[in-house]
Amino acid sequence: MPRLRYPVDVLSPGHQLAAIVPAWNEADSIGPIVRGLHQAGACCVFVVDPGSSDTTREVAAAAGATVIDEPRRGYGQACLAGMKVAIGHELVAFLDGDGSCDPGELASMVAAAEEYGADLVLGRRQHVDRGALPWHARFGNRLVAAVLSFRTGQPLGDLPPFKLARGDALENLRLDEPGFGWTVQLVGRSLAHPALRVVERPSRFRARTGGISKVSGRLGPSLRAGAAMLGRAWTSSRRRGLLVLMAKAPRAGHSKTRLAAELGTETAAFWSACLRDSADILRRAAARADLDVAAMTTTSADAAIVRRLTGLPTLAQQRPGLGQALLEVSELAAPFTIAVSADVPTLPADILVSAAAILRSRSAVLGPGEDGGYYLVGLRATADRAARCRAFLEAPMGTETVLAHTRQALGNPLLLDPWPDVDTPEELDRLLEQLAREPSAAPNLAAWSKAAAGGGRLGRLASYQR
Repeated sequence: MPRLRYPVDVLSPGHQLAAIVPAWNEADSIGPIVRGLHQAGACCVFVVDPGSSDTTREVAAAAGATVIDEPRRGYGQACLAGMKVAIGHELVAFLDGDGSCDPGELASMVAAAEEYGADLVLGRRQHVDRGALPWHARFGNRLVAAVLSFRTGQPLGDLPPFKLARGDALENLRLDEPGFGWTVQLVGRSLAHPALRVVERPSRFRARTGGISKVSGRLGPSLRAGAAMLGRAWTSSRRRGLLVLMAKAPRAGHSKTRLAAELGTETAAFWSACLRDSADILRRAAARADLDVAAMTTTSADAAIVRRLTGLPTLAQQRPGLGQALLEVSELAAPFTIAVSADVPTLPADILVSAAAILRSRSAVLGPGEDGGYYLVGLRATADRAARCRAFLEAPMGTETVLAHTRQALGNPLLLDPWPDVDTPEELDRLLEQLAREPSAAPNLAAWSKAAAGGGRLGRLASYQR
């Protein structure tokens, strides 16, 4: 499999950084943690409390934290509750409230995310204070990490309490583990996702300064938690089918060039709305069919822009050309891949779910367009996939014969229902008519159309808003 370029400049200059701290009866340690996180750059600190009987809540609030009530106990439950209120932050950190993690290390974790374009940064515990981590906890941690590494083929040395993730990556992972296996699920799904990058950086693990250990301090609970975490490691590291949005950034002369004469200065706004609607469709289908989702762009610069617009993990292709992009998508580490054009913003999620179901037993599926091309190509990871996919490099892209050529090269795959794309003024007119009747088919495009018509920025839209 070729090495893919991960964009390293996906953080905006003024990115927001939130920290989530599960805490229970840790009044002695929570204050310095909250203050340290603010000093290290966190704009918001959310302390999630399941009902402490000491003054944890009061101390956290006095130190500048927002205290979140979560009556359901469980480490994962606390992290999930924190994620709900941290939505919209570009980066989200997780660390324990017992003082074992140094909040001052947050800044270096942010630097690692920026330097490597990482979606998940793990504070690997290479410096452990004496007595801070019992032998059985160390052994269990290394065993679970070894399982995850074996299953995904990715190196992993630790499952640490200090973690930093991109907010959009967290949303796309669809985490739901309520117990101590939450970190395992987070790391396992991230490692198994072909478009997410996980990096480790050295971290110090200190003896706790507050509270008591809920698991690792006692052998019995540690063994039970370890067994559960091993099971979670196996299931969370399973490779899923992958939906990939084929996208270009909305830049002048770069995307939707055939529509530029009609849309003028509205071209970028139109395409931005189109990308958002298409990404939402892929996310809905991925949730229904238990798939991963990503985007593929032409360059790293495009990847940064597309990720901000869509919230999808984004890869940049190694070599230019649509055929090359399709080839690189097909070679990603997934049981099957489904590449979807971004210019079918009203495509029903049902069609994508159907394509995934077909690929669980068939080797290929195509979604034909109305112009002789196709809006979707899905391929299962078969032994001859690489040879068949080379046909993408020979296909006459952009012509009326590309569908016939690809069908022949892929062995006459199953065809989905045809669906129109948006490349010409006539196709744009049909789309606008549909959105006037059914704005929910593409809400972002419908909002753009209404705003552009109401502001008089594009005269042709006015008739569709009556």
